[in-house]
Order: sequence, then structure tokens, then C-alpha cells
Amino acid sequence: MKTLIIFDVDNTLYNNSLGAIPSQTEKLLKELFQNQEIILGLATGRGLKKLEIIQDILPLFTYKILINGAVVLKKDEIIYEEPIKTQDILEVLDITAQYAFNLGMVGINDEAVNYWDDRVSYGMKALRGIFPKVDPDFYLSNHVYQLWMFSEKEEDLLKIATKIDKFRVYPWHKGGADFVYPHINKAFGIQKAMAHEGPLRLICVGDGANDIQMIEMADIGIAMDNTRFNELKEKADHIAPHIKEDQLYEFFKSIHLV
Repeated sequence: MKTLIIFDVDNTLYNNSLGAIPSQTEKLLKELFQNQEIILGLATGRGLKKLEIIQDILPLFTYKILINGAVVLKKDEIIYEEPIKTQDILEVLDITAQYAFNLGMVGINDEAVNYWDDRVSYGMKALRGIFPKVDPDFYLSNHVYQLWMFSEKEEDLLKIATKIDKFRVYPWHKGGADFVYPHINKAFGIQKAMAHEGPLRLICVGDGANDIQMIEMADIGIAMDNTRFNELKEKADHIAPHIKEDQLYEFFKSIHLV
């Protein structure tokens, strides 16, 4: 039976603080890629263009689960996508206007915000390589797969989320949150990818709130020690070293996965 190994991107494959892929991580991926019994995939909240931060290792991945599972690619072919309905975007724009919140809209190759302020600047600092344009009408000419909201206070985001019950909120490490349809998540996207393969053993590695479902569904779930989400660690079978320690290859070796 082949093994599908899915990696989150931000602060799992890519050290956002340093703006680099740790050397052991790159070594691990290249060795796994050489194993004919292993299929590599990544699962991220990012769209395709914003994976330029890991462009040197992108060819190693057969599957790309993008925008928290709303788009799934096998090689360069879209095998599944589910954009947000225009009427739902209009409802959220109306609600966020009432509460003076700005809104981000995420397409597969581009992002936009309806207006820019200090909250957007603060949130974007945490996501290297993402510089959304200002275009309040972005949804009229682009498929939108995910919404963003920005705040320095997470409780403000969680409060407004109660007003937007069509969507589920996934807080970032700081500065903002993703809003997607409740059934859309990385695990959902991984299932779409697995439908294109035979029987597989599934291994998932991540650090974020949006990684909880995939860690839970995996045969082997691995949480990065740098996660701030205790539930992720509780669901995981193993805890990998903090990304700043650059020990992912040695960790995989220690649990006999390489």
C-alpha cells in the first residue's frame, strides 16, 4: 500500500519568521520524493500563486490542496473546486460594513481587500509573500474560494463569526482569520485527492487550527510543536520539533518514516 504524506505550508514547511524552508525539511522532502511508495501533497490556506515562497520544492508535490480545501490540484490540473456563491459574499459584505470590518477575498491566483487599513497591514505581516490589492468588486470578475477578516484581537473575529453562520472561522497565528463554508476544510480536500488513488496510508503534518481535521483523519497525525492550538496536539499521534529547531528529517527518521 502506498503512503500519501500531506504537509501544511506556513510554519510547517516554511518558516515564516525567517522567510525560508528549513534545510532538514528540504532534505526530508527530496528523500521522500525518491521513494516510489510515497506520494507527496501539500494542504494550505494559500492560493496557487502565493506558493511562490516554496517554488523550489513545489515540483515534489503530486497534490496541492489549496485555499483550505476549496481547490484541489493533481499536478497542474484542477480536479475539484468550490467557489463561494456571490449572494453569500454580498451578505458578508453587508454584515462587515455594519461592524466596520474590512474583508479579504481569496482567488486561486490573486487576493483583494475591499479597503486597506492598519488591521490589514498587521495581518499581512504574518503571511510573507501575500500582498492583496484593493478591489471591492473583486468577486465580480473572480471566483472567490475563501474570505479573510482582520483584527489584532481574536475575540473580535470570533464575535463577528457568530453573525456569519454560513461560514466557519479559522484564526491565523495572529492578525486575522479565514472564513470558509463549514464543509470545506483540508481534510475534505484530501478526501477529493485520495479518490484519485487506490488504497493509501495517510500521514498529515501541520501546525494550525485549519489542520485539526486532517490530523484527526490521518492514519498518522503529526503536529508541529510550534502550534498554539492545544486541540491539534491532542489529536496528533506525534509532536514534531518546533520549526525553528530545523529537525524534521531527524524526527521522521526517529519514528521510522524515512
